[in-house]
Amino acid sequence: MYTPRSFRIEHLPTLHALIRDFSFGVLVSADGSSPVATHLPFMVDPDRGPLGTLIAHMARANRHWQSWTEETRVLTIFQGPHAYVSPGWYENQQTVPTWNHATVHAYGTPYLIREPSALRPMVEKLVDMHESHADSGWDRSMMKPEMATELQAIVGFEIPIDSIEGQFKFNQNRSREDQEGVAAVLEGSKLDLERETAKIMRRNMNDAS
Repeated sequence: MYTPRSFRIEHLPTLHALIRDFSFGVLVSADGSSPVATHLPFMVDPDRGPLGTLIAHMARANRHWQSWTEETRVLTIFQGPHAYVSPGWYENQQTVPTWNHATVHAYGTPYLIREPSALRPMVEKLVDMHESHADSGWDRSMMKPEMATELQAIVGFEIPIDSIEGQFKFNQNRSREDQEGVAAVLEGSKLDLERETAKIMRRNMNDAS
């Protein structure tokens, strides 16, 4: 990922936090000469390995995992909040529009988990994580009769991260006044994504001050 130095993020807890907050990632690998991508919900365990470990599962019928070998290296992309930025929000408006965004790329070699006894706690942890803020009143004990059948239809995998890079492009190359102006506009947006972008901008400015 091309990342100018002013937008590069190397602080591992910040990268893990974006993965947790925007956990629906894109898993990419190569099958011969063609790239293959699958969109999946991920978990990250920050304490397993020097850079953490990604955990996920996909349908057993998905051909993506079937091409993996012990040497396969994959890329997982996590896209955080993003927003268009108008030059009209700057003090000096003689410039061009841009796009603010947060992105994390994580690399590693996956290993498969097929045993139901190992898949069950993985799936239960993923469900519990999302149900904790779904406020649905649903209890996963209700899926127990179907669990055994469903586990036969999926393949789990873990990816010990061997390289991770982050790009948080939030006008750090502009004046504090320009950053404040952009954040103020985005905070007033009707779009959740743009308000989330403003939150990260405010956090970055506070960290830099």
